[in-house]
Amino acid sequence: MGALTSADALLGVLFAAVTAYALFGGADFGAGFWDLFAGGARTGMRRRRLIEHAIGPV
Repeated sequence: MGALTSADALLGVLFAAVTAYALFGGADFGAGFWDLFAGGARTGMRRRRLIEHAIGPV
């Protein structure tokens, strides 16, 4: 057993990402992030409408 290499660390990160993806059923929480940081009630209204339109039913 040697020291942890960058390849080992990358493998660990990829494993954690794939595991989280499987546990959350492939859910995409990206719109929630943008909605959270869109701004206040008045200033973020335009951005929130765009987000709601973008994630609407296909």
